[in-house]
Amino acid sequence: MRAGDDHETLLLSVDFEDWHQLVRRRVGVAGWERPGPALHRQTERLLGLFDELGVRATFFVLGMAARSHPELVEAVVDRGHEVGCHGDAHLPVHSQTASEFAADLRAACATIEQLTGRRPLGYRAPAFSITRDCPWAYEVLADEGFAYDASQHDSPRIRKRVVPSTASPHPLELSSATLWEFPVAVWRRGEQARVPVGGASYWGILPTALVLRGLSAAGPMAGLYLHPHELDPRPLNAQLPESATPAQTLHGTVRAAQRNLARRRAAEVLGAIAGRHQLIPYGEAHAKLSGSSAAGP
Repeated sequence: MRAGDDHETLLLSVDFEDWHQLVRRRVGVAGWERPGPALHRQTERLLGLFDELGVRATFFVLGMAARSHPELVEAVVDRGHEVGCHGDAHLPVHSQTASEFAADLRAACATIEQLTGRRPLGYRAPAFSITRDCPWAYEVLADEGFAYDASQHDSPRIRKRVVPSTASPHPLELSSATLWEFPVAVWRRGEQARVPVGGASYWGILPTALVLRGLSAAGPMAGLYLHPHELDPRPLNAQLPESATPAQTLHGTVRAAQRNLARRRAAEVLGAIAGRHQLIPYGEAHAKLSGSSAAGP
């Protein structure tokens, strides 16, 4: 890990969720909420890679995944990583009302606090789903006691996305409190062109040299994110029940193929990034910028 100034520092995070739960729900099969078979090996690979690189990260933990795999959340904390909140049911924020969103946050935080003994300070929306359709979401986060958000991602793939006022971390002055925003790394080329370089799903299709170039131009303390399934040492398979229809089986196969593309290169690209940049958790960056106490694991 490099020691450098803020322009060399990137923020490392994991959206901690059970891919098998989510893909089974996505294709509509019964019993989708059962714990998947792969999260243990994915988490072991992820934690091992972070140990090898000498880095700590923020794990934005999904409440329903934490209830299905409590021992994995404990392992994350034991290895010194920060735990943030990814919501409870992995529902898009813009599909909820403000009261539903608050209830989802409370359910997730109750689970996380029970398992870790700490209430999370940071939040990331599932699929970066705080959009222009739900500008009230930031007020809800502040009202629920969150200190920072990491949901702004200026990617062309996100419809009605909130375009950050700056690529750098910045405070959002709300009616009840100040909420810090930490945007995901995006390489802005000119007025319109955007190249997302902060997520492992993009690393699967971009040459490593281009990712590194984009990250160097993304601004200080830009955000990186991975998912456990992107570090799976085995090919992903939705493993749908025998009752699945042909259409559901095809859908699951396509989703697995898409995710396997990123899985093949994530570890290699992250290693190259760590060789050039200092990688730190979001809570550490928030403490530095806001003057608050550093967030512990």
